[in-house]
Amino acid sequence: MAKGNMGDFVQDKIMPWIEKFINLKFVSCMQAGITACMNATMIGSIFMLLMTPPFPAGSTFGLAVAWSEFAAANASWLNLGYQIGLNAAGFYILIGMVAAVCKKDNLPIASNMVLSVFAFIVLQCSIMEGGGLNIGFWGAKGMMAALIVGFVVPEFNAWLLTHGFKIKLPESVPPFAAEPINQIFTNMIVATVIFAVKLGFAAFGTTLGDFINSIFAPLFSAADSLGAVLLYCVLVRILWFFGLHGNNIAGSVVNVVLTNNLVANAEAVMAGEQPTFIFNSAFQNWTTTGILAIVIATMIVAKSQQLKAISRIAIVPALFNIGEPLTFGLPLVLNFDILVPYLILFALNGAIPYLACEWGLMNIPYVSIPFTVPAIIKVFLMSMDWRAVVVYLVNMVASIAVIIPWLIRYDRRLLAQEKASSATN
Repeated sequence: MAKGNMGDFVQDKIMPWIEKFINLKFVSCMQAGITACMNATMIGSIFMLLMTPPFPAGSTFGLAVAWSEFAAANASWLNLGYQIGLNAAGFYILIGMVAAVCKKDNLPIASNMVLSVFAFIVLQCSIMEGGGLNIGFWGAKGMMAALIVGFVVPEFNAWLLTHGFKIKLPESVPPFAAEPINQIFTNMIVATVIFAVKLGFAAFGTTLGDFINSIFAPLFSAADSLGAVLLYCVLVRILWFFGLHGNNIAGSVVNVVLTNNLVANAEAVMAGEQPTFIFNSAFQNWTTTGILAIVIATMIVAKSQQLKAISRIAIVPALFNIGEPLTFGLPLVLNFDILVPYLILFALNGAIPYLACEWGLMNIPYVSIPFTVPAIIKVFLMSMDWRAVVVYLVNMVASIAVIIPWLIRYDRRLLAQEKASSATN
């Protein structure tokens, strides 16, 4: 199949199905829910870093001593920032999900938000011995349930209203007075159903969140594997190859699992345990390091004017993990001359750090860092391990070595075309 025909096939046959999937109400609202918690998890991660100095116990040099003393003296409010920022991710996802559903369906946000939060707490909470309320579901344990509750409760409430579950009031009652009364009626129905579901789960000694997590447990295990990392890396790059935003498309499927894994890792670290999920939303940052590698390799080999120009334009954005100038300028889109090394390179970007974590050569990432932080700094902060920088440099060298021979051949072809063009002019 010719290049043009293949591109047309993707645009005409495959892209419509991808768009239909992304535009499914639950999927698009889920993306909004995950996005809603990102800033909070980053803020919580900052507090977590301040609480846990990245130095061996007993370190005596100045920074280690000062940091440790600061963490000990301010432990209470640092822990508050961590708990409210990172360990309440379930609530932030719930809020984002409800807001997205209400926006799509043109529903009142405030009343549905209150009802959904009420439902989430009732369905998730359990009473501890002594009468206390267990709020362990706020974090990773409650994220899947938050997505379900945040979608179902507003949808069910809206269904009741549109199917006539209202108190028939005289027409003389103005709408601003009638609407709250109707909302109270449907809210009572929703609350009754919520408590019925709660009692059903309680009869089996579980909660909604625990039940959902048990169903998705195989997915979490399967997602945290080298095979899943390689599949994700290759799929994202194939989508980009056809001009589609691979990160957004693949992210609509995996981000909820990877965010759950990151929060679970952070909770483990704060409990004095080791993080266990290698493939998480922080680890995703490793899978984009090939962009800078391609730019550096292009700067090394470029003799054609096209590659010289694009390398100068793309280097600064690439330093901040922005790849669009390279993707559409080199181009990487529909460029069969470098497709094979392009896929191999990004597969290595996932495989090398994954194996390094699995073999104990660096710590598993557990800190959420903004996407645009330069990668060589970010890989350290994500795991608080200087060995991650070494792995990053190894990854970078391997990536450059893979792509350079193919870039040389591509550059020679471009140079020949430029010379032929200048000769005819």
